[in-house]
Amino acid sequence: MPSFASNVWQLLSSHGVELRGAEPVPVEERIDTRYLNIATLFSTASLSLLTISIGFAYPLVFGLSLAQAAPMIICLNLLFCAPSAYILTIAPRVGMRQLIQFRYVYGKYCNMIISGVSMIALAGFGVLGSVSGGQALASVNPGDISVTGGICIVLVSASVMGLMGYKVLHLYARYAWIPALIGFVILIGCAGDKLSQQMPSSAVGSKPYLAAVSNSAGIMFSVGGIIGDFACYMPPEAPKTRLFLYCIGGLAIPFSLVMVAGAAIGGATLAIPAWTAAFTTGGVGGILAEILVGRLGGFGKFILVVIAWSVVPACVRDLYSVTVAIPAMAPILRRVPRVIITVIVTAAMIGVAISASNSFIVSLSSLLSIISYQSGSTTTIFLLEWLIIRKANPASFDPEVWNDGKALPSGIPALLTTAISWGPIVCGMSTGWYVGPIGRKVGDLGFEFAVIVSLLVYIPLRTMEIKYRGRL
Repeated sequence: MPSFASNVWQLLSSHGVELRGAEPVPVEERIDTRYLNIATLFSTASLSLLTISIGFAYPLVFGLSLAQAAPMIICLNLLFCAPSAYILTIAPRVGMRQLIQFRYVYGKYCNMIISGVSMIALAGFGVLGSVSGGQALASVNPGDISVTGGICIVLVSASVMGLMGYKVLHLYARYAWIPALIGFVILIGCAGDKLSQQMPSSAVGSKPYLAAVSNSAGIMFSVGGIIGDFACYMPPEAPKTRLFLYCIGGLAIPFSLVMVAGAAIGGATLAIPAWTAAFTTGGVGGILAEILVGRLGGFGKFILVVIAWSVVPACVRDLYSVTVAIPAMAPILRRVPRVIITVIVTAAMIGVAISASNSFIVSLSSLLSIISYQSGSTTTIFLLEWLIIRKANPASFDPEVWNDGKALPSGIPALLTTAISWGPIVCGMSTGWYVGPIGRKVGDLGFEFAVIVSLLVYIPLRTMEIKYRGRL
């Protein structure tokens, strides 16, 4: 039996399936010099139906007009993408996946908690992506495929592709953005003459604008928790400036443009009765079907399938990172092949996605806010450790101790800082699930509180630990 299992894993590996788990990548294996893959990977994930759905939240949830939403989307996404793009440049220098890098901040054992939270956040993105894709597939021929069936198709397809690992993921992303871009151009062309029918702004006070800040932070800032996974096979001398710009160009820019398109369609949905009815019955997929099939007939259905399929690369990316996060959270699972972990995670995500499909837009905006709070703390702490404590020195991330709980930091200062930040966060948060006392009066300040508390608390606590231990 062990021989049979060994032969199976060898066969999978020979066909491109990545079996490497959380271990650091040796220098001799860091040979991927196709740096442009970073741009294509993130642009493919950005050109997604989920991105359009996120844009819908600006008029439908926040009450912002297109004129208000568009500049906020572009400026906030560019601002919040910068820290994540910088973190990307660290991965080739240390050869570690992102959550393993976090061990040098949170320690081996405290990092299990952070890995668990990150895993839930990543799975949440994949769940919501599958819901938007499932709604679109169900709208192609209403009655033939249910939303549940569409969700299963999306996630099973993503899991198969996610099993193939780093190399296949980058290869697929190199070309998958092309049909998605064509589909979105046709969509905008079909909707264009009606997009001028926008509902006026219903936003009052600061609350809608602060909610928009959390929305963008939940997308761009949170990427810092996984972004190193996609550059850890690149050589240590990889050009940092190019990688930074490729990330901005592949993530923030296309994501912003597609979000603006979503905000435009969402604003028109409130002004056009037929679109309102389509949204009520079929969600975002229903509106796209109304636009495409109403104008193009059978060809419109084909384009709708192409757009529905655009969520798969984003789901693949999230599944890939989740299956890496699980062994980091529970080292005992390092012996379990990613194939098995992927199957279990996919089944769980399908179950959650079916439930989330009942209140998609509210679930989406609330999840993004929650993610922004956690990533605001963890990403800030990681950058403080790297820039101030370790002086941006890759040698301080000794790969020999990546799995040694005694040699790594205790993680107590980082975990304590994150825990302390949640006091102000709870008071300042404002989501569809819970509103704190400050959030009720002012608006959503959870992300801002997370960053500020982390900036104030972490360095003193970490300095005390270093003084007590006599080492990093």
